[in-house]
Amino acid sequence: MSHENWLITGLTITVICFLSLTGALALQLDWSYLGVATLLFVLSYPLTWLAWRCYSFWCQAIMQLSTYTQILREGEHNLHFKKQHPDNLLLELQKEIAELSQVNLNKHLHHQSVDNLLNQVLDSWPVPVCLFDHEFKLTYRNAAMNEQIQQPMLLGSFATNLGFTLKNKNFIHSKFDHKWQCQTISYLQQGSLQDKKQWLFSAIDISQLLNQAQSTTQQSLIRVLGHELRNSLTPMYSMTDTLLGNEHLDEQQTRLVLTRIKKRSNRLLSFISEYSRLAQLPSPKLKWFNFSDILNEAESMLNAPNCRISFHGSDQCFGDIEQIAQVMINLLKNAFEACETSKSEIEVKIYHQQQLQVIEVEDNGPGFANLDNVLTPFYTTKQHGSGIGLSLCAEIARNHGGQLQVANNARGGAKITMHWPMYNNLPITNK
Repeated sequence: MSHENWLITGLTITVICFLSLTGALALQLDWSYLGVATLLFVLSYPLTWLAWRCYSFWCQAIMQLSTYTQILREGEHNLHFKKQHPDNLLLELQKEIAELSQVNLNKHLHHQSVDNLLNQVLDSWPVPVCLFDHEFKLTYRNAAMNEQIQQPMLLGSFATNLGFTLKNKNFIHSKFDHKWQCQTISYLQQGSLQDKKQWLFSAIDISQLLNQAQSTTQQSLIRVLGHELRNSLTPMYSMTDTLLGNEHLDEQQTRLVLTRIKKRSNRLLSFISEYSRLAQLPSPKLKWFNFSDILNEAESMLNAPNCRISFHGSDQCFGDIEQIAQVMINLLKNAFEACETSKSEIEVKIYHQQQLQVIEVEDNGPGFANLDNVLTPFYTTKQHGSGIGLSLCAEIARNHGGQLQVANNARGGAKITMHWPMYNNLPITNK
């Protein structure tokens, strides 16, 4: 039973008891039944009126408090209680509600000022931004979003009607192609009785950054290709000009010029081929293979009788045999060309460590002059180098899911370390 029903029941019982006691007292005084009935009828009116006044007083105070709290919940803070008597039992409760109202008003004004500031900042922000509620209805969009979508974005519109699609918890839109970096953030709205997810979508135009990166790559390519073309075409032009300047072509001189042109042409074609492999590296075909076979193949292509190569470790290696073979050719070639002594020594180690395939190559040369730029494509300190060999090796290591590290030994010489993860579900083979 509610408090209101208890109050009505209590007042009713009080009136009935008072009338019953009054009637019993009148009968004890030998009043006639008519006189008792008349007395009870006369007394019932003021008693009922008093009971109704008590009930009205209680209900009026409670209703005022209820109305005031409802007004506060709706965001209205201009109404206040009238001054109450100090003996009013609900005075303390009214004070607590008034203090709570003031606290909520301060919070509301603070949030409103923050929201206004955020709206002003976002409206002037060049980055398109919009906000959707838990029902995927639009609750906010700035001017940049309106301009990019190029259609009316009415508040309350569904995301699908505006061209948005939610895929893998990310919004996508046809107006934002690969030149845009889109981001979707979901969060729970605070201050609500139930946590409701909100969705914030933003997009950043990265076309200028992409153009700058493409321009930088093109400039580097043009710079390197221009350098290589000049190095090859300038002597070719000089030799052919000298040859054509003679009145009679000497067969031996002509053959010498054509041989030199052929060698330089092969060098230029080799450079272009290496660059093409660096730019378009295929996915590795991972398997176990015999490492000694590709090491012997790389040593034979080196064709350096004064170079001693020592090998330590397991013969079994895990990776792409074609790409690892290219790595060993480049590493041995670089190590041999870096050695300044009459006899170069190269040490190759291969081992497995914590589910990693590891290959180390050390030489007795002077080491790297600039460790910070040694893996930068097209960077080289060699007079006739292209700066692609180590970059290609590093790209192959990354293609295997690992990395390549360079260092200088304390005793002298360079050290190359490559490692990538192994997959033990493949059986070891001696092929």
